[in-house]
Amino acid sequence: MKQWYKTRKKDPFYIKAKKNDIISRAYYKLEEIDKKHNLFKNDKKILDVGCSPGGWTQYILKKNPKNKIVGIDILPTVKQIEGKFKFYMMDLNQYQLIDELFTFNKYTFDSIISDIAPNTSGNQFLDQTNSYDLSMLSAKFIEKYLNKGGNFLVKNFQGEDTEKLFKFVKTYFYKTQYIKPAASDKKSKEIYILGLLKK
Repeated sequence: MKQWYKTRKKDPFYIKAKKNDIISRAYYKLEEIDKKHNLFKNDKKILDVGCSPGGWTQYILKKNPKNKIVGIDILPTVKQIEGKFKFYMMDLNQYQLIDELFTFNKYTFDSIISDIAPNTSGNQFLDQTNSYDLSMLSAKFIEKYLNKGGNFLVKNFQGEDTEKLFKFVKTYFYKTQYIKPAASDKKSKEIYILGLLKK
């Protein structure tokens, strides 16, 4: 852990985030993806799954304060974020409760994004399996809650199940691709799957 912290302190994106009062270096991953694909133009309704500590939400609201974001996370560690942001502390495994909440509030979204990750154990196979499970839970919202023409972005630790996740996402979109942002640690197994224009 000490070695990880030493390495992280030298990371240019970590330093940049600290300097610019950015909640998390993940902010720059979404910024890069958005600059290329223009995901959050106009006024959008966005679901941020696994939103803690809030770097992606911060980016979206800085780009356009008129965007409306609903965030879900099992952790209560989302920092105070100014703007149209509604946070629910919920466990993704309790999908039925989330479904009831969303149905009651008549939520639908123009984009669903998820930078969710499991607590890593050091066991690569276990971490990848847990990552796949969380990524699939995030993808579960696509069918019912993502508007036609909407976009989906999810993180996954690459492993045996990644291609299965990619194929699942692909069934809903006109265009689907893998992305590895510059701010992702080159040694990390993380990769992003982007679905553009829901059918």
